[in-house]
Amino acid sequence: MRFFPYVTLLLLASFFVQEFIPPFEWAYSSRILLVHITFLAIAAAVPFPAMLFFAFTGGFIWDARYHIPIYPTDAAAGVFTQAELPFGFTIFIFGLTGALIQGVRPLFRKGRWELPVLMIGICTALGLLLEYLVISFHRGGLEIPPELWWKLLMSGLFSALVSPFLLLLLSRLAARSRYRLRSEESYRRHNYDGDAI
Repeated sequence: MRFFPYVTLLLLASFFVQEFIPPFEWAYSSRILLVHITFLAIAAAVPFPAMLFFAFTGGFIWDARYHIPIYPTDAAAGVFTQAELPFGFTIFIFGLTGALIQGVRPLFRKGRWELPVLMIGICTALGLLLEYLVISFHRGGLEIPPELWWKLLMSGLFSALVSPFLLLLLSRLAARSRYRLRSEESYRRHNYDGDAI
């Protein structure tokens, strides 16, 4: 089945494009997290075991690229500075948010994109919030400035705005590779000309 190699290449390409997307200073330094959006769009298109595979692959590559390692502050005294997020935490976030997206996958398969698009925005913001909470726990204090809520809101909004293009791309890739993305019920209701049966 050619759909899964296409989707894998799409996820890998998102890592390359992510390097060239700058933060938007006017939007509280929010970014378009293209890797996260691509993974969540893929999670709406593939079955649960495949979603777990892409969560592991995407999360592992993300952490391998952006994880801050542990550096010794005083090697002689044996004092080390720990990373604020453990390696592999992105895999957990991708798995959790991907499982949430799987809940709206039947709607996407029926051709209804409204809730999947909204959920992609919510799950992107939820992933960022979980990262912030873990970092705050590691630092020993929880302070939630108003700018954080605006940054989460803008990141979720950017994700919701970009996700329809990725969902459309996945639909085109599925049609090109003859992968049945839409459910049987949707195929029974409409023929290929779009006329009701």
